[in-house]
Amino acid sequence: MPSLLNTENSIEMYRGTSKTFILEVTDEAGDVVNLTGCTIYFTVKERLEEVNPLIQKKSSDAMEIDIYDPTGGKAKIYLNPADTQALALKPRTFDVWVVLSSGKRYVVIPPSDFVLKPSVTVIPVS
Repeated sequence: MPSLLNTENSIEMYRGTSKTFILEVTDEAGDVVNLTGCTIYFTVKERLEEVNPLIQKKSSDAMEIDIYDPTGGKAKIYLNPADTQALALKPRTFDVWVVLSSGKRYVVIPPSDFVLKPSVTVIPVS
């Protein structure tokens, strides 16, 4: 099977806000990849070399990543205020992986920029 691709390769958001991203997974030919039974991982790290992520979301928890249209290759990745509220305002890196039910693993968004912007209002996270 060819590599899986996605064209959205950077994230810029305000620190401490909610954000939902739509992920549409296609193969190199542009055909939709069936996500039934797969696991999707979204990871943010300080640097590529870091072992521990600052943020990691998995589709095994639909509150983190919801594969809402598996046969259409679509999922929603949810970032909540608590995910970014305490992070310093500096560039980081993120990627997205898909592990198919066959066990094959694909990087669908390669390491890309994750940038937090400052906001004036700060609402405590409960």
